Amino acid sequence: MELGFPAGRVEDDHRVILHFDMDCFYAQVEMIRNPVLRSKPVGVHQKYLMVTCNYLARERGVAKMMSVKDALEKCPDLVLVKGEDLTFYREISYKVTELLMSYCPLVERLGLDENFMDVTELVENRRRHTDVSELSFVGHIYRHDVSSVAVQDHVGLALGSVIASELREVLFSRLGLTSCAGVASSKLLAKLVSGTFKPNQQTTLLPPSVPHIITSLTGANRVPGIGYRTAERLKALGVVSVRDLQLFPLRQLVCEFGEAHAKRFQSLACGIDLSPVTPAGPPQSLSNEDTFKKISTLSEAESKITELLLSLSERMRKDGRLPQTLKLSLRRSSAPSRWFNRESRQTPIPTHTAHRIINGCPEAVPQLVSIAMKLLQKLVDQRIRSSAPSALERSDPSHMSTPDPVRSLLIPELPPDVDLDVFRALPQHIQSELMTSFQRHAASAPPTDDLITAEEPASSRRAERAAYRVEADRPHA
Repeated sequence: MELGFPAGRVEDDHRVILHFDMDCFYAQVEMIRNPVLRSKPVGVHQKYLMVTCNYLARERGVAKMMSVKDALEKCPDLVLVKGEDLTFYREISYKVTELLMSYCPLVERLGLDENFMDVTELVENRRRHTDVSELSFVGHIYRHDVSSVAVQDHVGLALGSVIASELREVLFSRLGLTSCAGVASSKLLAKLVSGTFKPNQQTTLLPPSVPHIITSLTGANRVPGIGYRTAERLKALGVVSVRDLQLFPLRQLVCEFGEAHAKRFQSLACGIDLSPVTPAGPPQSLSNEDTFKKISTLSEAESKITELLLSLSERMRKDGRLPQTLKLSLRRSSAPSRWFNRESRQTPIPTHTAHRIINGCPEAVPQLVSIAMKLLQKLVDQRIRSSAPSALERSDPSHMSTPDPVRSLLIPELPPDVDLDVFRALPQHIQSELMTSFQRHAASAPPTDDLITAEEPASSRRAERAAYRVEADRPHA
């Protein structure tokens, strides 16, 4: 029998990797912007969901991904702050990364509130000037009492804990942000251990404790680097726990995922991650995205696209590089599966428009909107080329100068007993009358399990929403 244990051991990796995770980042940023909030329970929400909250609110029972309604029931004096505009969060996030890079260039961003840092070289430089007899760990040690660990056996990690503590203090003194940190020999392990003690604390993971932290994960989907879709494919193979993944025949994993991915997944399950900390440099694309209830007219779509582009163009202006490409992505809900699917179209940005963007000319946004609307028209044209306009579209007379059915963004589905080809062959006015009849019938029908009601959980309601994403791709100097 072929077991999937990869070659190498955790002990073979002598790097010192730090993982910094800002405490309740959005909430901290809001408290920096408005210091009055520091003594109050604060929740940051996007639409109807809490995306984070400070620890005063958590003590009152508020949690991430809780509905705003439930959060207010738990904590009636909760101060709600809208978190849909990410501009200020991004600015603070990049300040964190820049501050860390001023001490060591090997910094890799992970989202807005996390950073990896490879301080191996910094540790080696300090080791040459450190009296080990006077060295001690700072913060916690995973599954150990600090006084019970022989520092001389783990000098590199001990120095790493000192550096992590110093950097956390710098982040607080200069930016006002508290953070947690993990100290370990790889990105995987540093990330896993950083959240052991929260908030505003740090933890070091010693090599002998790696098997315990890995097997303590509740499932293969909890391993960083294994996402939801991969976990579902693993589940279909009978792989649910981390131990399942460790012992699963590598040959079968290779057949499902390919050799590179199969070996990486199994290595991660064994606590081995040799991936380097890779500074990303300037982003290759800038994007703005929002999620909202269904949009059914071009005027509504144009309004939302304009809103997104106003924010995006300002970010492009600050970036200073000429944008080359504009991409529009549309995310729809699929009624049978309730899962989102994303479609995109892109086109080059005219040079004169690109220059107007970075120069802050007011004419730039209307030009981008015009380009984006043409991309949207192509997306709509592909999906509903021969469908009839919806009732909502007919209620918007500004777009009824032509009977082109492409002008409707979301078309009600035909009843299952209606032949689509026959329906398409009918004259436009008859199609419209039939659609009105179908809608009246649907409105008077008794409710079914597929209907979304106010009482259903947020996850169900989310499946009936759509999103637009506008992206300025591959900017260059």
